[in-house]
Formats: sequence, C-alpha cells, structure tokens
Amino acid sequence: MGLGIAYFRHWKTADLVWSLWLGSLVLGYLTILVTLGADAYLQSQQEGGAGFRVLPTLFVIVFFSIHFGGFHAAHSAFLQSFFPLDGIPSGGFGEAFMNPPLLWWLAFKHLVPLYGLFLIPALITERKNIFEPFLNIWRERKKGESLEIDRAAGEARDPMRSAMIKPYANVIRMHLLIFFFAGAQILNLDSFMVYAVVYFVYFFPWNEFRKKKEAVTLV
Repeated sequence: MGLGIAYFRHWKTADLVWSLWLGSLVLGYLTILVTLGADAYLQSQQEGGAGFRVLPTLFVIVFFSIHFGGFHAAHSAFLQSFFPLDGIPSGGFGEAFMNPPLLWWLAFKHLVPLYGLFLIPALITERKNIFEPFLNIWRERKKGESLEIDRAAGEARDPMRSAMIKPYANVIRMHLLIFFFAGAQILNLDSFMVYAVVYFVYFFPWNEFRKKKEAVTLV
C-alpha cells in the first residue's frame, strides 16, 4: 500500500522522507500513549486500584510529549535543510521544539493533507509494536490468570520498557536514512526503486525474522 501511494502520487525523495517523519511522529507517540495506558491499567489492578497514581502518569505523558516531540522538531530542521518542502519554514518545525501542541498543529496543517494516507499502511505494519502492551494483558486474561501487579508487573514491565524505546529507535533509524537519501540525491537516484529499497529496510519485520531464525537454530 505504501509503495502504491508513492507510485501513483508520483512522490519524490522529499515526499518519502516527510511521510516517514510524519509516521514516526504519529505512530511513535501512539505507541507511548498505549504503553502508558497499559501500565496504568496494571497499576489499577494493584490492591483494588490503589496502585494507580494520576499525577505521576500525567507527568510522564507531559515529559514524553515534550521530549519525543522535541526530537522530531529538531529532526524536521535537518530534513528541511536536506529535503525542503514548500510551505514549511527554513528551520522546519524548530519553533515548536518545546511546544508539543504547536508541533502537532504544524504537522497536521502542512503534512497530513499531503501524507495522511501513508499513515494507514504504516499503522498496519506497526500494529503489533504499537498495541503489544495491551495484547500481553489480553493474553494473560485469556489464560485466566490473575493480573495482580506483583506477578504481572514482573512479566509486563520489561516489554513495556522495550515498547517505550521503540519510538526512539525509529527516530534514530530516520537519522541514518537521511545519509542514504542524501547519497541517493547526489547520485540522482530519485526513482521508484529507491522507494522500494527504503520501504523494505524500514518496514521489514526484522525482529520476527530474527526470532524465527533463533527458534530454528534451537531446534
């Protein structure tokens, strides 16, 4: 679906870059919210809900909103210098560095009308990573096991910490892709094959492939 959108809308490298930036922002933040929501649910099961604290949870949400949004605001400045997009200031969305609401407003104003459709295949691809914390809870409930925090936390905390790292991993991956895109432009490789290679690297389920390979090795 992603390649089809790029092909039929005649995207150039700049379009591909900014669509990936938008997907990283939206899906990464959604991953953070889902992870925090699952963690809050687990806490609410402790001693009849006494384990859940509203203020610490809100603090974490605000912190990640500023921190994760700041990553993308700074990243947008790099992208605008390498791959300028009409309508976006020369500094990208740098003015929204410490202002998450402004960052979201600018992103939806400038990018969603152009690349919002790309979020659909991106969400389908990343669905497991995004909703994994709640899927883990659902699996536990399906087994008929208790969700008391003293047992469930030990099994759920590590996956949740991992889920919180994944959005930042995508940001780092995007930084590395900038060098690939810059090299492609220098070599005049602005073609559909470039999109195909990048989409393969970006969306291929490397973790699943590694897990299956490890399972075969063990057998």
